[in-house]
Amino acid sequence: MQGRPLMDAYWTNEDGGIVIHLGDSLTVLPTMPAESVDAIVVDPPYEIGVAGQDWDRTGIAYSVDLWRECLRVLKPGGHLLSFGAPRTYHRMACAVEDAGFRIIDQLDWIYTHGKPKGADLARAIDRHRDDRDQVLQVTAWLAAARDAAGWTSRRIDSLFGFSGMGGLWTTQGKAAIVPTVEQWGRLREAIGFDDSEILPVLTELNARKRTVGEAFEKREIISRRQGTARDAGLYGAMSEDRIKSLPHSEQAKQWAGWNTALKPAHDPILLARKSTGYDSLVGGLLRHGVGGLNIAACPAAGGGYTPNILLGHDCPPGGCLPGCPVREVGDASRAFPVFRLESKTPTVERVEVDGVRHDTPKPLALMRWLVRLVCPPGGTVLDWAAGSGTTLLAARNEGMQAIGVELHESHARIAAHRLAEPYEQALFA
Repeated sequence: MQGRPLMDAYWTNEDGGIVIHLGDSLTVLPTMPAESVDAIVVDPPYEIGVAGQDWDRTGIAYSVDLWRECLRVLKPGGHLLSFGAPRTYHRMACAVEDAGFRIIDQLDWIYTHGKPKGADLARAIDRHRDDRDQVLQVTAWLAAARDAAGWTSRRIDSLFGFSGMGGLWTTQGKAAIVPTVEQWGRLREAIGFDDSEILPVLTELNARKRTVGEAFEKREIISRRQGTARDAGLYGAMSEDRIKSLPHSEQAKQWAGWNTALKPAHDPILLARKSTGYDSLVGGLLRHGVGGLNIAACPAAGGGYTPNILLGHDCPPGGCLPGCPVREVGDASRAFPVFRLESKTPTVERVEVDGVRHDTPKPLALMRWLVRLVCPPGGTVLDWAAGSGTTLLAARNEGMQAIGVELHESHARIAAHRLAEPYEQALFA
C-alpha cells in the first residue's frame, strides 16, 4: 500500500510515462505504492568523492533503509541492477542483501577509458622533501617555551580561536606542524620568548612550504606533450603539459616503475532479485509479469548466450558515431556484449544545461541494454539516483515507462532537457 500521498512530479512527459521527482530518495520512495515498479536500474553515488564532489560521498548507497524502500516498491520477482565502484561495491552489496534482496550475480562493465589515478613512486620520492627533523626541532622548542611561561596548548588555541592547533605546534608526534611566520610573531608577543636561536629554522621551513625536493628539478626530461582539456577530463578544466622524466635520486631509481594503484578498467554491477514470496519463480512470473532475464534481446556480439561481462570498444579519434569504424578488441569480443564507446561517455551525451554538466553519465547504449535485460516490454523502471537521466532516456527509447528521483535540481534540469528531445534525436545521442 502507498504510505502517504505521492510527491508532485518535477517533470513529466506528455503521456505521463516518464516522471522525474526532485528530492531525497528516502523521502520520495515511501510515497510510492508497494509493488508498483517492474525493475530498478540505478547508477548511485560510488561513495568515493569522484572529482572531489560531495554528492559522491553521502553514504546513501550503503543505506539499508533506502534499499528496503526499493524492495517494497518492486514487484515480487523483480530485478535490481546497481552500479558500484570496485573498492566500495562490497558495502553496497551488503546493504542490498541486508534489506532483503537475494543477490543473483555480478556483472562487470569492462572498458578501456579508465584514467590511472595512482602515484608514480619514483616521481613522488624525487618530489618529497623531508623536513621532519627541523619541524620537530621547532615544536620541541615551542613546547619548552610554552611550559616555561606557564602556558598550555589550550591557551594557545584560545589566542587564535583554534581548536587543537596548539597541540600540533608543540607535539613530537606524526601530526607535528609549524606555525606561519605571522602566527609565530603573535606567539612571541603573547608569551614573551626570545626566539633568536630558532627563528631562522622556522623561517626556512615556511619558505619551503609547498615546494618540491631538489631532486625533482634535476630529473632528465625525455618527452613533453602539451596538455588538453580532454586529458583533464573530470579532474580539471585544462591539463598541464604531460612531462615524462627519469628518476634522479638513488632512492627514486630503486623504485622506478612502481605505482600505488592499477588503472581502472571495470565497474561492477550488482544483480539482485526480490523474493516471489510463497510463489515459485514461475508462479511469480505468471502472476506479476517479472522474474526473468531477457536473454534473447541481450545476446553477446557473436549471438551467443548472454554472459555477465560487458565490453566497451576503444573508438578511433573523432568518436563512435553510428557507422564509424572501431578498433576491434579481439576474438573474445564475439562472446560478450560489446558497446561502441569513446574514451569516455560520448560528448554528444554529456549535455550542458545552464552551464552545468553531470560529471559521470553512463553511455546510453549500455543503459538501454541493461533496462532491456531486466524489464519486460512496456514495464516501469525506477532509477532513484537519476542524475542526467540516462536510465530514463534508455527506458523511454526501449518503449518502457520510467520513474526517476534526483536530489540536485541542476541535474534534474539536465534530465528533463534530454527527455524533452524528440525520440529520433535521443535515440542516436
